[in-house]
Amino acid sequence: MPEADSRREYDGPDEEVERELKFLVEPETLRAALSAPLLRGRDGADAWRTLRTVYFDTDDDDLAGARIALRVRRSDDGWVMGLKREASGGGAFDRRETEVALASGVPDLSRFDKAIAREVTDVTGDKPLRPKFGSEIRRATRTVDLDGSRIEVAFDEGRLFAGEQSAPTAEIELELKSGPPPALFDLGLGLLDAFPARLGLQSKAERARALGAAPSEPVHAVDPKLRPATPLDGAIAIVLRNGLAHMLANLPALEGGDKVEAVHQMRVGARRLRSAMDLFGEAFPTTELNGLRVEAKRIGGVLGEARDWDVLVKRLREGPLARFAQEPGFEALASAVEAKSAAGHVAAGRLVDEGAIARFALKLERFVAARGWRESGGDITLRALDEPAAAFAARTLDRLDRKARRRGRGFRKLAPDKRHKLRIAVKHLRYATEFFAGIFDKESADRFVAKASRLQDALGELNDAAIGLRLVRTLGPARDLEFAHAAGVVIGYCARESDADGAAHAKAWRDVLKAAKAWRDVYA
Repeated sequence: MPEADSRREYDGPDEEVERELKFLVEPETLRAALSAPLLRGRDGADAWRTLRTVYFDTDDDDLAGARIALRVRRSDDGWVMGLKREASGGGAFDRRETEVALASGVPDLSRFDKAIAREVTDVTGDKPLRPKFGSEIRRATRTVDLDGSRIEVAFDEGRLFAGEQSAPTAEIELELKSGPPPALFDLGLGLLDAFPARLGLQSKAERARALGAAPSEPVHAVDPKLRPATPLDGAIAIVLRNGLAHMLANLPALEGGDKVEAVHQMRVGARRLRSAMDLFGEAFPTTELNGLRVEAKRIGGVLGEARDWDVLVKRLREGPLARFAQEPGFEALASAVEAKSAAGHVAAGRLVDEGAIARFALKLERFVAARGWRESGGDITLRALDEPAAAFAARTLDRLDRKARRRGRGFRKLAPDKRHKLRIAVKHLRYATEFFAGIFDKESADRFVAKASRLQDALGELNDAAIGLRLVRTLGPARDLEFAHAAGVVIGYCARESDADGAAHAKAWRDVLKAAKAWRDVYA
């Protein structure tokens, strides 16, 4: 297999893409890691230095809204102004970074290349930039050589601050300086095995900004940025990394925000990832990709269990409990359902605390960095991967469209299990359309996705009601007569809701068929 490219991807003379892993640790873990053989560097004694960083933004936080961080940092070497923003490849661990020297602690955009300075002023307009938050860090760095790659290891300890708010921080950062990227993820996996550490998905700027602010919001999926000329090899990487980034972006909300919606969005991310792995794995099967798919399914199963109980809590509170709140047994039933929901969230939290999601993320990023799908075939496969993704996308969409149409034959007479299979088929077709929309006509794709989403949601409501029926039956309704009465009412309510509105759903299905035909005509 050909060696993967180095991390360096230049968009201009002064900037590069930085690929970096952050691990949040306790101070004692940081000190233990300093002497660990795994992180032993080639540089000899560590040189500690103090970094004071201030981040600037407008009063309206326009840069933050655009996911841009503008900082001025002072160290023993003087003042440096830096600009960080998202990289085009969609990876959770990549950032575009630009740094220039300054004469003082006041930001001077004219020091940047004109195109980069314009990127900032297009966001901020004429609004003045003000200091908003920052960090004071003692840092020691060393270089680790691993499998032909050079990785900088930074040990950071200090505090984050925003106004009067302050919080301690201790981190170990791994940054790929040169060589094949898989080594970075191998070192990260080794660190997780050796020390109690949490994968840090937010930058110091994001964590400092959050001090005293509202909790993190759940993040919805964003379509991958593919173009007609994107090679299939690159498209696979972009789509897989896009799904992973969606999952990981919801970890902050899972840990301290709207946990119900965060679980839902992480579950959607896991499903999108599995869907992508299915369609790429069918064409380029490898043992490693199959193993990643199995792990994505396991993670999705834990998130799905929590989500199912969350949905039942909402259904119970808005339905039967709203009508029968004074009836005996209903509050006890609601408490039992909410306890199950809470247990589901504890299980989801363990995925983070025990490192399952972190290990999955690093393994998937390593697979992508190594272009592991190239192991699946010979010269013909490699030639197909180097060609534009449009032909593969068209064949895939056509195949999934035919499968959905087969599943939906005789729609009005479909049994519940058949409707469920149709919903899954429509979901996979919808996801694939979102993956490849940038290659074809985006407007036609969006119309189809809107129709497919409505049908998917309608059939999903029926499925949620059927799941609620099953879940209530697992609660042991015979524990007492009042509880059994309440459970019986809820079971009847869910059973009624699980019956399809045949005419409305049939129309939604016809709308999908028409929209799919229009979408197919674009690339036929």
